[in-house]
Amino acid sequence: MRSYYSVLLAGLIIISNSFIGSASNEPLPWANPWDKGLDYEFVNQSFDAMTTLVTQGAVPGAVGLILKDGHIIARRAVGNKQTYMVRSMPGSEEIEYVPFNDKMMEHTLFDLASLTKMIATTTSVMMLVEQGKINLDAPVVQYIPTFGGRAKDKVTVRNLMTHTSGLQAWYPFYKHYIDREDYFRAIDEDFALIYPPGEKRIYSDIGFIMLGRIVETVSGKRLNHFTHENIFEPLGMLDTGFLPRMQERLKAASTEFDPMRKNILKGIVHDENSRIMGGVSGHAGLFSTATDLAVFSQMLLDGGIFNGKRILKAETIKLMLTPQLKNKSVIKGSGFLRYRRQLLGWWGMDDEMLISGIGGLPSKTAFGHTGFTGTALTIDPEHKMAAILLSNAVHPKREDKESSALRKAFFGNVSKALVGEANVNLAE
Repeated sequence: MRSYYSVLLAGLIIISNSFIGSASNEPLPWANPWDKGLDYEFVNQSFDAMTTLVTQGAVPGAVGLILKDGHIIARRAVGNKQTYMVRSMPGSEEIEYVPFNDKMMEHTLFDLASLTKMIATTTSVMMLVEQGKINLDAPVVQYIPTFGGRAKDKVTVRNLMTHTSGLQAWYPFYKHYIDREDYFRAIDEDFALIYPPGEKRIYSDIGFIMLGRIVETVSGKRLNHFTHENIFEPLGMLDTGFLPRMQERLKAASTEFDPMRKNILKGIVHDENSRIMGGVSGHAGLFSTATDLAVFSQMLLDGGIFNGKRILKAETIKLMLTPQLKNKSVIKGSGFLRYRRQLLGWWGMDDEMLISGIGGLPSKTAFGHTGFTGTALTIDPEHKMAAILLSNAVHPKREDKESSALRKAFFGNVSKALVGEANVNLAE
């Protein structure tokens, strides 16, 4: 028999699904693919591939969205947002995974993981750069004086945004420290650089933890409050933010079993470091929906403005999307980014325009990012389009994650719908 908690949660989920169906007020108009120059057969294949891979168990479920010329071309949900509950075994520390299917919805809320770095942190930094409050080439110690410990005084804000700071990629802070202030003290006092700043691109969560901290120091507001007031609320992104409330959690895609809570995470950040930091960090913690990300994408495609609300100037976006690194820094760095230029925060397509396991679109102007939980976004200014793929790949265990094949299939078919199969370069 299922535990009382499992039965109660199942009931709450059923109730929640009764009021989170399709949104009555769409923030963007719809259009048919053929009316916007897209091959509808490849558009359909994008979602057919999603369905096939979900059925094969690559991920429990996914939501895909294609945006073109300011219109939603397609948005579909497949699979389930939760496939298991857990219950404790009597007299044992072991847990049992109990099958439970909760249908994925088009407006399901997702833990964006590292898309937080782009949607929240990079946007916030660029807003403060635009206002003259942050200088990209200033040393980090200008904003966080204590950061200079152990000879880190030459690291710049630009180094942090391009993953060339010399900081290591990751560290399990959650195993050794108790809260965000302890994290910050450790980064300042206990961490030294592992390579010279600017030498190579090593994708670093720690660098974006520091960027979120700089935003908070410069603005005087916690990152969740700053982003809500200056980005999400003005854009009408009502389902986007840190720390979802209980009602919002009910419509979230579940992620992984958390041994501390002895339950599946649902609407609580998956990233352990962000979780111990209270769920608000520059590297992870943001939640959103495919439709809200379409609004954000359209804002960038329209030069920083949406529905009359300006978030960034067009010249600020141009700066953000300018390649920052020489090839030698890219080649020597993180291998999974080998076919991506480094912009400010974002990844850009290189001359090969390779569509791979981290997504992409067939344009040298396209830029994007992914998240560990199974999320991905690519925006293409040349073709005035964006493709969004959100999945709960780490549910119920990260060991089961297989989102690379899903991203390659989805973004590959979207690319073929845009420029034709012969003009798409797919990774082996």
